[in-house]
Amino acid sequence: MAFPGAPAPGNDMETEPVSADADPSLQREIFAGLVGAGIAVACLLPIPIVHLVAMPLGPFLGGFVAGNIARPAARGRVIIAFMVGCGVSGILATAAAILLNLAQKDELPSWFPAKGTLIGILAIVWLYEATLSAVGATVSVALARRKQDAASQD
Repeated sequence: MAFPGAPAPGNDMETEPVSADADPSLQREIFAGLVGAGIAVACLLPIPIVHLVAMPLGPFLGGFVAGNIARPAARGRVIIAFMVGCGVSGILATAAAILLNLAQKDELPSWFPAKGTLIGILAIVWLYEATLSAVGATVSVALARRKQDAASQD
């Protein structure tokens, strides 16, 4: 007796998931990570008043939206966190590299850090962004599961 949605015996499609939600593909997780990184970067834009709240919470929002897109398992959350962290810190690293290469030492502001300190700052930013986006994706998945469980109990 075959179950609904199950492949016929001897079919080569036995290894494929029944639904996209059961095992999201790597491409979907990467796309979700790119969307999350885009949201986190957009939250860096200097929008009056909103910027003060959106900038620190941008990676969480990006991870939350990415989690809604991909409904990732642990691997997907790591991919999303990595991409959001690399997206934001990559843009900051690019801006810093441009400043360091185009400006002379006396043209940089006095508060601009040295290269070693700058690398440390970028590492901390990456860790902050990756952690918050992983938390956002985890919260998104948990809320979706709770909603799905509530719907299945009704």
